[in-house]
Amino acid sequence: MNFKKTVTLGLIAAFALIFNHQSLGQDDWTPRKHITGYINTIAEYSNQDNLNKNFGVGLSEVGLLVTYQPLPELELKATGVYSHYMFHVSQLLVEAYGMYSFSDGFKLGLGRFLTPLSPINQYFYAPLNPSGVVPMLVSHHFLFPQSISGFQIAGEFELGSSSKFGYNASIGSYAYINHFESGILGIQAQEDSYPTFGYYDTELDKINNYLCGTSRAYANFNDVLTIGANLFLADAQQFAQDEFEEYQYYPSTKYTYGFDAHLHINNLKVNAEYWGGQQKTNDEIPVPQPDGQIKYEYIKNDYVGYYAEIIYDRDVVKPFARYDFIEDINVNGIGLPTSAATVGLAVRPRFETLLKLEYKRIFATEITDFENQLSQDNDYDHIQLSFVLSF
Repeated sequence: MNFKKTVTLGLIAAFALIFNHQSLGQDDWTPRKHITGYINTIAEYSNQDNLNKNFGVGLSEVGLLVTYQPLPELELKATGVYSHYMFHVSQLLVEAYGMYSFSDGFKLGLGRFLTPLSPINQYFYAPLNPSGVVPMLVSHHFLFPQSISGFQIAGEFELGSSSKFGYNASIGSYAYINHFESGILGIQAQEDSYPTFGYYDTELDKINNYLCGTSRAYANFNDVLTIGANLFLADAQQFAQDEFEEYQYYPSTKYTYGFDAHLHINNLKVNAEYWGGQQKTNDEIPVPQPDGQIKYEYIKNDYVGYYAEIIYDRDVVKPFARYDFIEDINVNGIGLPTSAATVGLAVRPRFETLLKLEYKRIFATEITDFENQLSQDNDYDHIQLSFVLSF
């Protein structure tokens, strides 16, 4: 089912629910609506040698979020986010769904959702993100997509007096986009690939919709510790060289699993996540061999990513530090591991304004000799100043 049909059916179902419940609880319920948004302008510098320019200033993101709650049980929500490197209008719409709560333990949603895995998706909204540069788990869509169009169920149950257990699951389609660059210089989502061959998705690479499904289970203890387990399964496409030594896309299957932990004690927040998985062609494909022969075999790519961060979240000043790692590109049998260490400071003198300054050191791997499969380290720096104005 494509996105337009999914949203249409979702809206029809939402309006049907509204109609069927007009007589229930209307005397003591006033419909609620809320409109908010933000503008994010950045200045960034990097000493990466392969960039077209090392310094840039400009508009990075504009976001708009609209929610409407006509009934206590029903929420309608739409979120649009413009980013500097968008190449397709469908990327504007991050969320557009209706969610109906039958009870705390069962909610049903239709439409387009942020991928309902770990809370890492909060990083897509600049006002909620203490950092101006998102973890590579977020910017590298290879692990899981930003949004899914389809159906979602979710719920939460009390475990005793101070703990909760929650779950969600979804099935639908997603747009296959990997390593989609962002920011002004185009480094974000390119940390591991820019030094090698500038791999990123373009209008020609994308935007096929593939079937996918997700599941998540988590436990929250006294609003202090949350731990979760996540799974993402999907159809995908794997690129590999054919007998003519040209890169082709082949149907494949992807699975991704992840574990997350989040600690919140007073003003101290610690977040950590680990993700791994594999993408493998559905059939054996022709692969050129060093001796010139053609061998038919499955092509697979294993990948892993993780991050850990600590945030001292005061009302006005929020210092933070993060370490993250990703390895999701394989060239001629060589993985391209990339890690990064980030320190920064977010200052919020009032709710509507947020200033972020951060320094990031990237430790990347570069392929220097494809024939002999040699590699070397390629480290560089990235500094970004972000100003976010909310309304």
